[in-house]
Amino acid sequence: MNYNAKNNASPEKHAEFIDWLCAQTVAALKAAQGDATALQASIQQFFQRATAASLDMEEIENILGINQPSILDLAQLGEEDEDTAISEFEKLSED
Repeated sequence: MNYNAKNNASPEKHAEFIDWLCAQTVAALKAAQGDATALQASIQQFFQRATAASLDMEEIENILGINQPSILDLAQLGEEDEDTAISEFEKLSED
């Protein structure tokens, strides 16, 4: 889905993009359970999509792991898989 927060101030389009991003990421994380490389790729794709849409880092962090329900909550990952996803996100957000 094409969206850029800098070019589109519509709250409806923003919410639509967030819903789409969450659904895509949850599906990818569920499919990747037990596969650290696939989990990392799912988080990389989430991060790339979110930053390409010009979401700010605080919002990206909230979507992934703070908002209720968060992407990580919805994906229902095991503890090890969730740790892998969080580690990958932290690595990406530090760059």
